[in-house]
Amino acid sequence: MMGTPSLDVERQRKLVDELNAQAYEERYNNTHLTLQFAQDALQKAQTIHYTEGEAWAWRNLGIGHAIKGEFQQAEPCFQKAITLFEQLEHPRGLGLAYSNLGTLYQQMGRLDKAVEYLARSLRYLQLIPDLAFFYAQTLANLGSLFGELEQYDLAREYHEKALRIHESVGATRGMFFSLVSLGAFYEETQQKERAETCLQQALDIATELGEEDLVIRALLSQAQLLHRTGRSKEALERLERAEVLARSLDSPFLLYQLYVIMADTCLALDLIDKAQDALEKVQAYREKAPGGPLDYFVFDIQARLAEKAGRFEEAYRYYKQYTERRFALQRAVSRNVVGTLEKVLREDLLGAGQEASPDLLVARRIQEAMLHGEAELKQIFPESVLWAVSKGVVSGDFLWAGKGKEGAQILVVADASGAGVSAAMLSTIAHVLLYEIISLRGVSDPGRILSQLHKSLLDILYPPAKKTSPEVEAIQAEGFQVGALAFFPSLGEVHFAGAHIPLWIYNPALGWEQLAPDKRLIGQKAETEDRTPRLYTSTIVPVEKGWTLLFLTDGWERQVRASDGKRYGRASVRDFLTAHAPTDLQPWLEAIQQEWDRWREGAAPTDDILLVATRT
Repeated sequence: MMGTPSLDVERQRKLVDELNAQAYEERYNNTHLTLQFAQDALQKAQTIHYTEGEAWAWRNLGIGHAIKGEFQQAEPCFQKAITLFEQLEHPRGLGLAYSNLGTLYQQMGRLDKAVEYLARSLRYLQLIPDLAFFYAQTLANLGSLFGELEQYDLAREYHEKALRIHESVGATRGMFFSLVSLGAFYEETQQKERAETCLQQALDIATELGEEDLVIRALLSQAQLLHRTGRSKEALERLERAEVLARSLDSPFLLYQLYVIMADTCLALDLIDKAQDALEKVQAYREKAPGGPLDYFVFDIQARLAEKAGRFEEAYRYYKQYTERRFALQRAVSRNVVGTLEKVLREDLLGAGQEASPDLLVARRIQEAMLHGEAELKQIFPESVLWAVSKGVVSGDFLWAGKGKEGAQILVVADASGAGVSAAMLSTIAHVLLYEIISLRGVSDPGRILSQLHKSLLDILYPPAKKTSPEVEAIQAEGFQVGALAFFPSLGEVHFAGAHIPLWIYNPALGWEQLAPDKRLIGQKAETEDRTPRLYTSTIVPVEKGWTLLFLTDGWERQVRASDGKRYGRASVRDFLTAHAPTDLQPWLEAIQQEWDRWREGAAPTDDILLVATRT
């Protein structure tokens, strides 16, 4: 009897998962069913407090509304999904929901928001191989965004990269969208024949798939190309074909796009009545699909219609509104922002087939020369092992090993917030400060080491007489995780102090014990904290010969699995250590590395990893 409720909840969860799967499956065939299934899944998930099921239901609701062109309803759905996935630390859900919301903002013409969320999504999607389709689609969306901002070299690079990924994994639908995007790019850059080839291939794919919404999109793209190259009669034929299909689908967003293009095309053909009729339909569908990216262009069409009718004051007002809206859109994302984004993306995507720049390779060599490694570790702790994995070319995790007063053997392991170049720069700064604190000032107590490291970092990053830049504020927002120990062989003692990094001690008779660290991060600027010294205290533990001391940053527990995006987790790390005694350090380390490889299933490293274990 006691097991019945849990079994019932498990059945309810399975039902929620099935409803979410059905909702997603029907998204292009029957959007109304998608919304119905998603709403049912949401209600059931909330009833049984099934947070993951609720998150997926919110995402499906967002997808359904977005496909119908109901952008205002879709936006809060995606935001709620993201909030829940963040609570769950669910990389797969975050990658997909960020991409959905970024794409939505791009369709709404809110390019600044589109940049932000598409960039966030790539950080997660690149880690999970079976999300290659979505990863490629996000690259394609960024390519389109670069095209809108006239960054044509970047636009082509991202579109072509997306198409290669879609082709390699056999994602036909993804190939369609990449070809449409490339067609638009070639049209914009006056490469007419290439544009025609891409758009015809896209139409062939859509026809073969039998998906009417894709056929409509391909016909609209072809019509735009024909109209802009002086073949407006052929363009109108395409639009009339698309109109028949779009009416059967009853998609406000597609119909809105169609009638904007049709009004412009009819004006070029001097079909004034037909253009006016199309414009009236634009106004009707704009109410059902507000916030469309072509809104500003409608003012241009209205101005030209008024001008042809001799209503020149009215035409002037519309031209003024068109100009103001167009300039506002261009200002939404400056080229400086796009250039900065491109640098970030190039750094984040190094694991996706790009080669490291010469500057990054030089930075890595500088790190290797300055930071301590296995050679320095073994000089101080001869019986020790080191495992270091870098997510990118440079790393934010590092160790410092040296001798202190009274024969102390000192080991510090640190993990800088963020990733890539910013984390590597902070790590290099902190490493130099540790040398000054331990070797020059002669500080051997771990608590005092952390206290002085914290103050020194604040003095460098937040000088009292100088205003700190927003970039540094953002980089430093999370601070350092640090673990420090001083081993005194003559006393048989280990002194420990930590900031978020615990010390694991293995006693062959009793097993593993974990010493809890302080929860305050090193170098983190607290709003309520003045410049009075922050004190960290040391814990003293008696140890015997043959015991093992272990520091481990959080990269192992954060590692995601390729098949489902699930994190390995802190509990799994603890369970693995409990089940594997470090009798012989090297085979023990190899077992950890094999477990990490088994779990990730070929996925790229989620975060930097640093493990240091030494025998007393």
